[in-house]
Amino acid sequence: MKVTLLKRGSIESNMNKFKTGLVAMLAIMFTIVGVTAVHAYTIEEKEMCYGYSETTLAPLGETEAFLTTQEEAGVWLKISNPPDKVTFKFYYTENNIEKEYTGGYSRVDVIEKEGTNWGIAFSTMDISGKTPEFNPGYWTCKAYIDGEPAAILNFNVVDYDNISEQVASIVESFNTLKEEKEQLEEANAGFEAIFEEQEERFDEQEAQLEDLEDSTVSQTELYDLTRQYDDLLRDYSSTRMMMYASIVVALVAVIVAVYFGVMKK
Repeated sequence: MKVTLLKRGSIESNMNKFKTGLVAMLAIMFTIVGVTAVHAYTIEEKEMCYGYSETTLAPLGETEAFLTTQEEAGVWLKISNPPDKVTFKFYYTENNIEKEYTGGYSRVDVIEKEGTNWGIAFSTMDISGKTPEFNPGYWTCKAYIDGEPAAILNFNVVDYDNISEQVASIVESFNTLKEEKEQLEEANAGFEAIFEEQEERFDEQEAQLEDLEDSTVSQTELYDLTRQYDDLLRDYSSTRMMMYASIVVALVAVIVAVYFGVMKK
């Protein structure tokens, strides 16, 4: 009878050990499956933008630059097998040190696209009247899922006043070049008129010299006519040289203006 009890106790002990091992193994399996499920998401697309379509969930107004006068900057992620929530944080650089803009912190619900295995996470960062307006330059947005970094997006906050001055300077330079071009065209037109007039005189003198071959003239008349012809050739050449010189000077002036304008920028 005692032997039977020992065997039964041994069997029960072994069964308990088996159950304990089975429970431990199942716990490990569930842990592995749980971790795998948490990290099963994939960031398919990421954009800085102004908003998104409520119908298609696609981003609207993709950009990497926002003006200090704009109300906000938007960040958009497309995620397959998405989690329930995504956290966004924004950072800027001050004195070569990265600082978090605490006013940009947000934890948003993922909006799932019906009938698909993906969804989007969208959040915004206030600009006008807030810290970003007074800290233009390079900014970074970091997205976190389950406390782990999932995506990084870089963008710029552009000083509106500064860009306005640059645009005004470009417009002024363009108008200056336009005026120089018009002056050059007017000068060229004036020289062309003189050139055409002297060309007509040249043709007339050349015709008269050709007629001399078939006519009889005195040596004095021939000398005077030849001298007029030489003077005309000289005037003709001088006028053309002056025209070319004027054009070159005007072009050089334009080039110098453009060069120093660019250097100032």
